[in-house]
Amino acid sequence: MKLSALFRQVLAWPQWTVRTKRTSLKPRRLAGRCRRARSSLAFTPVAGILLLIAGWSFADTYVPEITDTEYHHRLGVIRKAVAEHPRNPLAVIIGSSRMVWGFRPETLPEPQPGELYWLNSSHVGGGPILNRLMMHRLLRDGVKPDVVVLEVMPAFFMRENTRFVMSHFTAPELKVTREYGKFPLHYDYHFLRDKVARMPELGRVFDPYNGIKQLLPRGGHPKCEESVTEEQRDRRTAIVKNVYREDLAKMNVRPGADLAFRDTLRDAAAHGVRVVLIRTPEGPVFQSWYDPAGAARFDAYLADVAREFGVPILDARNWLYEDDFFDSHHMLRKGGDKFTARFAQEIVPIVGR
Repeated sequence: MKLSALFRQVLAWPQWTVRTKRTSLKPRRLAGRCRRARSSLAFTPVAGILLLIAGWSFADTYVPEITDTEYHHRLGVIRKAVAEHPRNPLAVIIGSSRMVWGFRPETLPEPQPGELYWLNSSHVGGGPILNRLMMHRLLRDGVKPDVVVLEVMPAFFMRENTRFVMSHFTAPELKVTREYGKFPLHYDYHFLRDKVARMPELGRVFDPYNGIKQLLPRGGHPKCEESVTEEQRDRRTAIVKNVYREDLAKMNVRPGADLAFRDTLRDAAAHGVRVVLIRTPEGPVFQSWYDPAGAARFDAYLADVAREFGVPILDARNWLYEDDFFDSHHMLRKGGDKFTARFAQEIVPIVGR
C-alpha cells in the first residue's frame, strides 16, 4: 500500500470509529444524546454571559472605581477639598471635556472664609446623560454643592455616543437613566455590549487607579496643551467638524436628552442646590457650523427650560478667540486661563462670592 493511501486511512479512522459507534447505538439512546449535546451547546454562551455579569456585578459593588475611574478620582479630590475648607460653601462646574481642560480653578485666588470654593467636577464626554449621572452621584455620595454650574453643549443634546456613555455606568445606575434611551432596553443593550468588550479590565480591581494622572488640588487637569501650529489646529478642527457638523446642521433636541436635562435640574432643586447654566466658549469656526434657524430654536428651547426652573444662563460662547483653542472648541492653557479669570468675575453678580 502506498504511503499516501495509508495516511488517508489513518486520517479517516476517527470518523469511521464515530460512525461505527453511532450506528451501534439504539435510535432512542442516540436521539437522547443528541438532545443533551444540543442543550449543552445552547447553554454555553448563556453561562458565559451569566459569569460575566456576576464578575462585573462584584466589581461594580466592591470596586466601582474600575467602571468610572475619572469620577471617583474627582470625588476624592472634592471630599479632600471640602474637608480642608469647611468654612467655604462648595461650588462646582459639571460639564464636558471642554471644561475638563478649560476650567482651571487653581489659577483663582484662595477664597476668604464664607466665599465660594470652586472645584472642577467635569467629565470627558459629559452631555445631558452623563451630567445627569454626575449630579446624581455627587448627591448620593454625600457631596451637596451649594452652587452647580452646568454646561450646556448643544451638540450633545442632538446626539451622545451611547456606547461611550454607558461605559461609565454601573449596573445599579442603569435605573437612573434607562428611560432616556431611544427605545426600551436601549441602554441595557449597550451596557452589556460594553461589559463584554471590557472583560479584560476586570483585572484592574486590584489597582483601579494605575496609570491615572493625578488631578490638581481643585480638580484642574494636570496637563493642558500650551500651543499648536496652524497645521495642527486645522487638522484637529477638521476632525471635530466631521464629528459634529451633521448634528449642528439639524439641531433637533432628542427627547431623552431633554428629559435627562430636566431631571438634573429637578434633582438639584429637590436638594436645595443652586444651578447656573453655562454656554461654554466656542471658536468662530465651530460656531459657523450651526444652522442659524436650528441654533435659534435651541436658544429658545434653552431659554424656556431656564425660565421653567428659574435658573440663569451665563453665555460665554464669545469670550475667546480662535487661537485660544486647539480645535475650535477645546481650550489651550492660555484659553483656559482667560476663561477661568473672566468666569470668576462674571459669576459673582449671579451667585455672589
